[in-house]
Amino acid sequence: MRDVFRRHGSRRNAVRRWTPGAALVASLAMAHVSPAFARPDVPDEIASKPNPAVLDGDEVRYYERQYRGKCARCHGADGSGGGEEAAAQAVPPANFTDAAFMASRSDGQFFYQILMGGGTRCAMPAFGPESDSGWSEEKIWHMVAFVRRFAATPAH
Repeated sequence: MRDVFRRHGSRRNAVRRWTPGAALVASLAMAHVSPAFARPDVPDEIASKPNPAVLDGDEVRYYERQYRGKCARCHGADGSGGGEEAAAQAVPPANFTDAAFMASRSDGQFFYQILMGGGTRCAMPAFGPESDSGWSEEKIWHMVAFVRRFAATPAH
């Protein structure tokens, strides 16, 4: 930000040059970033892997409890990304109710995010077998199937 001020001579001049059009472009850019996906490093062989899990009624209830206990504080109880800890995150939590966002991500991408956590870009913890949570890959695939239910998007 200091470079911007130096270029324009002062904060006041920098603000003057910040036109309403530039503010609109910036706000639209930020709105587009909100459903950011924290891990850009998903290996192709995982990103393209189809989800082997199918949930039955009892499993839906089980994963709903798991979601409420582990995910809702950031992603929101309704999956909208508006949990009580969402505002404190550098990368906004994914909005699972956004059908366009959900359709743009493969089950393998969601699997890897849950397995490995958010990496260096966000505070999402890892849930994989090597993590403190110790979730099996099978459990992670089931959670991916559960999360898909928020937007009712088919897996791809």
